[in-house]
Amino acid sequence: MRSIRVKLIAVVLLIAFSGLAAVVLSSLTIVRDSQHSIVENANIQVSDLVSKSILAQISEYRRKIEFVFNSWKANPSVKIEQGLFPDYLWVGFYDAKGKSVFEWSADDKLKEQGLSRELLIGYKNRDELFQEIKRQVLGLKVKKNTWMIFNSSIKTLFPTFLLATALFQPAAAEGEDEILYVGFAEIQAERLYASIQARRGQELTLIDSHQNVLLSTREKWDPSEIVFNDDEVMKAVGDLKLGKPSFVTLDYPKEESKFTSLYKFEEGGGLTLVLQEPFSGLRSGEKQIQTRSMMIALIVLIFTVNLLIFFGNSITAPLLQLMKMMEKAGKGEFTGRIKVASKDEIGRLATMFNKMLNDLREREDEIENAKSRLIQSEKMSAFGQMSAGIAHEVKNPLAGILGYAQMSKKKLDASSEVLPYVEIIEKEALRCKEIVENLMRFARQEKANLTRIDINKAVKDSVRLVEHQMSISGIKLVQMFALEGAPIWIKGNSNQVQQVMMNLMLNAQQAMENKGSLTVSTHYDQENQKVLIMVSDTGMGMSDEVKARIFEPFYTTKGVGKGTGLGLSVSIGIIKDHGGNIEVESSPGKGTTFTITLPCDTQEAEAPPTENVA
Repeated sequence: MRSIRVKLIAVVLLIAFSGLAAVVLSSLTIVRDSQHSIVENANIQVSDLVSKSILAQISEYRRKIEFVFNSWKANPSVKIEQGLFPDYLWVGFYDAKGKSVFEWSADDKLKEQGLSRELLIGYKNRDELFQEIKRQVLGLKVKKNTWMIFNSSIKTLFPTFLLATALFQPAAAEGEDEILYVGFAEIQAERLYASIQARRGQELTLIDSHQNVLLSTREKWDPSEIVFNDDEVMKAVGDLKLGKPSFVTLDYPKEESKFTSLYKFEEGGGLTLVLQEPFSGLRSGEKQIQTRSMMIALIVLIFTVNLLIFFGNSITAPLLQLMKMMEKAGKGEFTGRIKVASKDEIGRLATMFNKMLNDLREREDEIENAKSRLIQSEKMSAFGQMSAGIAHEVKNPLAGILGYAQMSKKKLDASSEVLPYVEIIEKEALRCKEIVENLMRFARQEKANLTRIDINKAVKDSVRLVEHQMSISGIKLVQMFALEGAPIWIKGNSNQVQQVMMNLMLNAQQAMENKGSLTVSTHYDQENQKVLIMVSDTGMGMSDEVKARIFEPFYTTKGVGKGTGLGLSVSIGIIKDHGGNIEVESSPGKGTTFTITLPCDTQEAEAPPTENVA
């Protein structure tokens, strides 16, 4: 006898060979760590070169601004030659109080672009920018190199940036302070952009003093898209110190992780360079080792697959048969048996499974029998509640009332004035007799044969059984029937439908605690050929938690001795056997409405006239 443990040894061998894959992966990890260090050093170097290029370009622009400033100090009526400043669109100087002392603009170039000096962002916001650059100057010990730069693009194809810088006029006499001025220049950005390049696969972003994008090498970046919305980068920028580079790995929820090099300029009031490279761009150096690893792994895989097939067949064949039998059992089919071909653990499992199928089949038969008993038990429970109220009122006086009424009717002349009243007594006594007969018929056990019945009549008969009890309990009973009470035919069992109605109406009575109103109504939906029965009360209602469990067997919110918890579970079973469903709407303190939906029977008779569902 071969034990399954022997077969598991083969699986263990497979796991051992998987260790080779772990070795390969570890070697790849070592290579990646090495590459990580190389990439970190390379990116920091690239960031350093790009930052120096940016500073050189900004220094050139500042020298030209200082040149114009010095020329203006020497000659307040100085004019700027556009040819000497081809990138400049607007230049303005302001004194320490924010008053404009000099302005110039390249009106011809602005006109070509459909712009004017008033549309330029620097010109429109010069007062706020003046205060900002002034705060920067007063907050620094070294005032000479204070400058800030912002993205000021208005048109996508005409990118510009604004350069703001502090300018100083030497003191007129020894001991006096230098005079502060603030210079602004709106400059075309092509030359600055052209001087900044990133290698393939890298994304370079320059964030200005307001943490907006000044320039980016990302694909399809639009210079007019100023807002920088990378929260991960901004968190890292917030931790940076001026003049210090940083290299971090940033993880993104919907994108791959990126190596990120950061550098915040000492000048520029917070100007920051961000250089990013996705992980996928660093995998090229791993291809050679991956190829060799894949070859080794392929050889091991072929060997282990053959080993797995050889040993796996002896395990999977009986398990596959067991799985098919379990699938059938899950659908309620307890027929068939598993052929036991071995005496190992799987063979013993198959034997136990066959025994389980036998037990399940026997229990299914017991459940069906128990279900029938439960239905009858709940029916008799409802009958017991009704008979307690009816017996005292009807049983003893009914025979005497009916007998004396009939005797009096025989002795009275046809012209007697009393005769109509005696006939009413006889009629009402007969009505009581009919109620008792319906009650006894309801309590009688019978097979649930579905026949063609009038649902309006079945509901009326059910209401007739409880209307007296509702009346003496102080509950107002309201009845409304579709098609003015005309027959609406369904395939069903009148006795069982009445049982469901009794359960719902008695539950409603207990929920209202002898006050309120109970509404029983039927509605005909011709379009879908369905009939709806609604039982609504004005009781305490139910919470969502209670509402979710009311159809569970033995679940009840009633006190001890007041309910079995089977009424609603039996009711929904009956309605589903009739091809329908029960739905409930309820809220605490707002009452409860049960809606029974049943399909109409239109095969043997014409459908009733049209009526909209209420």
